[in-house]
Amino acid sequence: KRTSEANWKLPLRWAKAARGTGKRPRVFCASLADVFDNRAPKDARADLWGLITETPELDWLLLTKRPENVAKMIPWRNTGFPWPNVWLGTTCEDQEHYNRRWPVLQQCRAVIHFISHEPSLGPLTRLRLVPGGPVPDWVICGGESGHGARYMEPVWARALHEECALTGAAFFMKQMTGKKPIPDDLMV
Repeated sequence: KRTSEANWKLPLRWAKAARGTGKRPRVFCASLADVFDNRAPKDARADLWGLITETPELDWLLLTKRPENVAKMIPWRNTGFPWPNVWLGTTCEDQEHYNRRWPVLQQCRAVIHFISHEPSLGPLTRLRLVPGGPVPDWVICGGESGHGARYMEPVWARALHEECALTGAAFFMKQMTGKKPIPDDLMV
């Protein structure tokens, strides 16, 4: 579902407030949707591209489980230059999903590529799939929340944090399963 017009106007206010401050607020777009879903209304996607264009002061984080659709749906696909205020990310619940989705996403031009290892449903321990190959700029790690949340082993988060340190990817620990407290060594 599309959110209200009032909600769509919020980024314009955030951009105006950020102008001249040197700060770049981040907008996590469509937190309960996927902009790159084939069933997403094309007019809503076109409106989003317009809003992103109107708000160069904001960094837009676009997360998808469908990186195979990104290359054909991003408006800058034919220019060769990514929009400077768009970060592209894909959800990778475990190593298997990472192995499949990361190579596709990293082929799409973006100023920042990120991975959301959330919900973490299995270990993700190898970011560099080939020697010397690319790794994401940023990795978000988190357990599921809500009723029936599946358990994330803390050792998975620790291993991923170590892998990020070794490869130079930034690491952010978002939450543990069920929003339990984050252990001190993962407060990154």
